[in-house]
Amino acid sequence: MDRLARTFIEQIEVTGDQLVLTIKKLYADADARRVVIRNAEGRELLSVPLTIGLAGGALTVFTAPVLAAVAAIGGTLAQVHLDIERERGPHHDPPHEDPTSR
Repeated sequence: MDRLARTFIEQIEVTGDQLVLTIKKLYADADARRVVIRNAEGRELLSVPLTIGLAGGALTVFTAPVLAAVAAIGGTLAQVHLDIERERGPHHDPPHEDPTSR
């Protein structure tokens, strides 16, 4: 049976000075598809696609302006909320535990 990928939103809160590092880590995360940066009131400040399909130097050239914008946001806010859109396919599903095995 062929199972479809599932999309879900993970919500986290980070400090402004952790924002750029967090976004860089999300670029390397194969499950992450998009991140929305929100202020403390929940207003959307920036929506960043994370699936680019580029490698090496091209990826660096593309992400540099995005990371500059993210750094500017992080420098002005103490706390930001991130909505991370993730996609998990059947190969990422956790193994099913047999409840009778305990």
